[in-house]
Amino acid sequence: MRRFGAISFLALALLVPRQSAPAAAGDDSIANLDAFITRALKEYQVPGAAVAVVQNGKAVLLKGYGVRNATKPGAVDENTIFQLASVTKTLTGAAAATGVDEGKLDWDKPIFNYLSEFVGYDPYMTRWLTERDLLAQRTGWPEFAGDQLDSFGYDRAEILRRLRFFKPRYSLREVAQYSNPGFFVAGEVAARASGQSWNDLVGKRLFASLGMPRSGTVIKGLQDSNATAAHALVDGKPVVVEPSELDTTGAASSATSTAADMLKLMLMFLNKGSYNGKRILKPETVEEIFKRTMVSKIDFTDLPPISDKTGFYYGLGVGSYDYAGHQIIEKGGALAGVRTTLVLVPDKGAGIVVLANLNLTAFPEAVRAYFLNQLLGIDPETNQKEIFGLNQQLKKLIAPPPAPKNPGKFNGT
Repeated sequence: MRRFGAISFLALALLVPRQSAPAAAGDDSIANLDAFITRALKEYQVPGAAVAVVQNGKAVLLKGYGVRNATKPGAVDENTIFQLASVTKTLTGAAAATGVDEGKLDWDKPIFNYLSEFVGYDPYMTRWLTERDLLAQRTGWPEFAGDQLDSFGYDRAEILRRLRFFKPRYSLREVAQYSNPGFFVAGEVAARASGQSWNDLVGKRLFASLGMPRSGTVIKGLQDSNATAAHALVDGKPVVVEPSELDTTGAASSATSTAADMLKLMLMFLNKGSYNGKRILKPETVEEIFKRTMVSKIDFTDLPPISDKTGFYYGLGVGSYDYAGHQIIEKGGALAGVRTTLVLVPDKGAGIVVLANLNLTAFPEAVRAYFLNQLLGIDPETNQKEIFGLNQQLKKLIAPPPAPKNPGKFNGT
């Protein structure tokens, strides 16, 4: 869902170590991917997007497509700010990991040791819930329950207090359940262990350390002149909508960033915790983040190539699955007016970030599938018809019902 833009080779040169360079002239894979993204932008009706790609540990594509706002001119580029939505969770996992590396936080120590005021629904949760449980979605709290807490105007302390009334659907560590409040708590634990707010922890230990100057942890970042608007499809056309404001439960989904900044995060993960000669995380800590901690069921939100054959597991702020003999690390996100995805293939030194300014679209999954299939020697068009078909089904599902052709038959006249 995007329009054509210019590849920023200068930005690539500035962003990555000197040995990093765009793909060789004889390699058509990046040109093919670029052409596919341009095509998919139109097919999925996405106003604008930004993409960063790494292969063999080197940046090979950094580009904006389409427009920031469907109602006025202004092209997306590699520095356009998008909401990251739930890709924020990967930042929260990495920020917590810095505390583990410093000996301030233990993945498996009950969180009451750091967050003494936390009280769960029952004594067992209160006594035994850990940071690993929170980051691996194994609290047992019902999926998506509590997502509205931000809208009531509660501060972080009050949201934390109210979680004692959350009745788990499953026992601790029994069944994976996607929980945004769980990540909010994980962020508060990491913050308390580090002696600063979650916002400052992410800002200092990740954004500042990696040199991500256009990244932030609150919605205020969208006030930048080069920030994208949020869009939804209405009557088949993209219209601007209000972005989601989730600053209070920030650790779950409030971060903002750009393709250029997220490229650095990818390179850090793919280089086992090091970026541009600077150690951000220990190699063994990155392995711990990627390690499969909790198995999850496959559901309707998991689009190809994810399937029952690939499986799906939670690590610490990321998900993972097997595809074509390779472990894929991934985190996706969705808010009102935005879709995002971060994908890593560690043994290939490869990854992709896709940021799109339209909600409820499978565009990121289409680009992900093309990238993975091409990278792993599979026909890149594999899965595309299925993904597009599922996208069309989703559009029909959320579309308003048509108006009656003859209203008089229904109003008694």
